[in-house]
Amino acid sequence: MATPSAAEFARWKKQCLSASDLSRKGSIDEPIVELVNFINGQEFLFTTSSCSGRILVFAEKHEEKKRGCDWLLISHTQADTQAVMTALCDHTGSAVFKYEPFVLHAQCRTIQDARLMHQAAVQAGFRNSGISLGTRGKVVVAIRSTHTLEAPLSDRGRMLVDEGYIRYLVTAANGKLEENERRVQRFFCNLKELLSRQTESAQPRDVQHRKEKHQEECRKQQRETKPDTCDAQDQEHCNDGVDLQDLFEGS
Repeated sequence: MATPSAAEFARWKKQCLSASDLSRKGSIDEPIVELVNFINGQEFLFTTSSCSGRILVFAEKHEEKKRGCDWLLISHTQADTQAVMTALCDHTGSAVFKYEPFVLHAQCRTIQDARLMHQAAVQAGFRNSGISLGTRGKVVVAIRSTHTLEAPLSDRGRMLVDEGYIRYLVTAANGKLEENERRVQRFFCNLKELLSRQTESAQPRDVQHRKEKHQEECRKQQRETKPDTCDAQDQEHCNDGVDLQDLFEGS
């Protein structure tokens, strides 16, 4: 699979990030704004969708399936039992309580970049993450987990559970949300550390490459100017007293 050029990847990134946010909320969730901005600040990465994790209650409409469902409550932070009970008042559908964990999709320029993000995610606890390869060299990493919770609350407007059970669900979901937040922070820290290591390891290779190139040019020049007398001693003086490591690291 061909890797897209830097220019083509930059064009994809610009198109994606400048498009309208079509999510129900219409903006990045507050708990992950810093993380998303950090990823989008990398030249070779950009996010295509994300959710910080949420607790929600929705009611399915059996008689109007084509119209989807009513969203009775959505919270990206800790929920409380009274808010859920209030949301369930006067609905006629079949209500469901659900907790969904953090999810993020990011397009990467190369498979190596995707592997780095995948490594950071798995080490943070998002073990259901994966990498998909699309057409035209598109590489997307999906960061996700199976850390979910879902339970029916009512059937066609008739409550199936009491307030005590709803309190139990809310407590369990809040606990999962706390763990979710810790995993997101671990992922953020892992990603920054791996990117830092990548930058540090790339710099010495670049310095060494330029050093070797300079030495080769020097030897070539010696062969052209003194083809019969160029020996090891001549090559030793090729550096003209300059520390090549300092020369290239400072450029």
